Amino acid sequence: MQDIFNIVIGTAGHIDHGKSTLVRKLTGIDPDRLPEEKERGLTIDLGFAPFTLKDGRRIGIIDVPGHEKFVKNMVAGATSLDGVILVIAADDGIMPQTREHLNILRILDVKRGVIALTKVDIAEPDMIELVEDEIRQMVRGTFLENAPIYRVSSHTGAGYDALIDGINRMAAATPPRPTEGIFRMPIQRVFSAKGFGTIATGVPISGRAKIGDTLEVLPLGKSSRVRGLQAYKGDVTEVRAGHSSAVNLSDIDHAEVIRGMVLSTPGYLHAADHVNARFRFLNEDLGKLKNGAAVRLHAGTVEGLGTLNLVEGQDLLPGSEAFVQVRLAEPVVVAPNDLFVLRLQSPTVVLGGGRILSSTLGRPRMNRARLVEDLKGAEAALGDPKKLFEHLLRRAGTEPAGVDALSKGALVPLVQGYDMAGGLKQKGVAVELPSKKLVHRDGLTAAAEAIGAALEAFHKANPVSVGMEKAPLRIATELDAEVFEAALALARNSGRAAEDRGLWRKAAHAVALTAEQEKLIEAARKLLLADKFATPRVDEMAGKLGRTPQQVDKLLKLMMQTGEIVKLKDDILLHRDAIAEAAETARRLCREKGEVAPSEFRDAMKTSRKYVIPLLEHLDEIGVTARQGDKRVLKA
Repeated sequence: MQDIFNIVIGTAGHIDHGKSTLVRKLTGIDPDRLPEEKERGLTIDLGFAPFTLKDGRRIGIIDVPGHEKFVKNMVAGATSLDGVILVIAADDGIMPQTREHLNILRILDVKRGVIALTKVDIAEPDMIELVEDEIRQMVRGTFLENAPIYRVSSHTGAGYDALIDGINRMAAATPPRPTEGIFRMPIQRVFSAKGFGTIATGVPISGRAKIGDTLEVLPLGKSSRVRGLQAYKGDVTEVRAGHSSAVNLSDIDHAEVIRGMVLSTPGYLHAADHVNARFRFLNEDLGKLKNGAAVRLHAGTVEGLGTLNLVEGQDLLPGSEAFVQVRLAEPVVVAPNDLFVLRLQSPTVVLGGGRILSSTLGRPRMNRARLVEDLKGAEAALGDPKKLFEHLLRRAGTEPAGVDALSKGALVPLVQGYDMAGGLKQKGVAVELPSKKLVHRDGLTAAAEAIGAALEAFHKANPVSVGMEKAPLRIATELDAEVFEAALALARNSGRAAEDRGLWRKAAHAVALTAEQEKLIEAARKLLLADKFATPRVDEMAGKLGRTPQQVDKLLKLMMQTGEIVKLKDDILLHRDAIAEAAETARRLCREKGEVAPSEFRDAMKTSRKYVIPLLEHLDEIGVTARQGDKRVLKA
């Protein structure tokens, strides 16, 4: 592995400008592998060849087709490039696919390159100078603005030493692909080799894979064990991001796997038919780009047909950017921060491109305003797994999220996810629940606000009630049980809610009674205190007070909520003063005799068995007495 430098460069340019010939001259390998390509002298599909740097390390070269009919193949190869050789024939000059390929490379954020001016042996010196001037104008303002132009002839070999030096300098200035994170490789080519089975080739975007690993083929949804690996046509035990790799897959038919699928660490990626992205419209020849345009999405090695929907506005002008959603006819596999290119379905011209922010199978469950807010958060997290981890937690809102799910969404190994979760907890950004799941502090605040809103609605509907019991309050908020408990504590601590006798209310809420209601409560109080231990039952109170049952029930509930009256078994109502008197009598009898029988308690209270048994059971419940056989003793 020491002799492989994990970067990939490629060719770009118009048809018949000498890209494949240049690769053969640089590597000794013909990148045109298909019989039709050799027969027609036309590159149709991607070609691959290793190139040896002067320090002995190898890098990959991808040769792309230049014909306009095969732009989708060109994009499939260009998505893997760290650098490019833009090939322009001196006798032809700049042609349509020269410009189109350059635009695609800009969209795909290729940062380095050199320019090879080919066929200088058959072009006039004045023509060569003119073409070079045109090239400098074309690349002004692009990543190739200061790129060297090498005049070369594949026929005579002139200029190749300088070009090779330029490629070596470009490679030396290119940082190697990071190999951390999960393994992910867009599949460029699939074939079957006798004695080996299915071989999938491509350039991994991230991570590394070893022989014996299990990888998932998506969106096929099948897993396979790695039987063997090659990098640059040599057997290896491991392939890494930036290697031109071949992966021998077991237990999977090569006919099931096609270009555009992705080979990945299992459980991390998913198929999606709605892709959300930041898009830049670059094609100045089309005027406005309208909402609903039929497009082709190119990301990795996949081409998906779909409809372009502008998340904001109804059309786009050239040079402008916007959040977009591409609704696809068939699912694809993409990930946040992936670069993409959009082309019209007809005519098949390049529109522009950008970076993918998120994707879902089925329409996202959020309105347009929330989608815009979500995409802004996703855009701010691009390229930073820690920020993406936090964004996904915030996106979960009031729902608890597991570290496992968040790690998969952020495309990081679980151990790294736990480190990220620990950091967020330490900063107070994440709150850990008893189940070890997390909720973002913004989500917890939203849950506390939902509790406040539910209490507000309850008070409005029940103006003579102190508050709600916990169970119906949770049902009203529809919150997860653990999030509800954490939010309830936050609501109390932040002054949004208060608890009285097991009832929850808005902290500032106070029952406001009319003069008539105050009068009725006073009448009920006098009625219950007139004969403390022979009071009317609930269903008798309305008649005694001369009011409707509905009027009396509301006020009796209020008196129960405030603790002024207590409802015992069999709908017996007692005033709290009567309960206090009964408790003191029970304590006195037990202290005098050690225990008290119901009959003795009945005589002392001057009441009947109808009231005594429910009253004694209530004293047991509130911890005054404890039952022993048929008698009561003081509770220890």
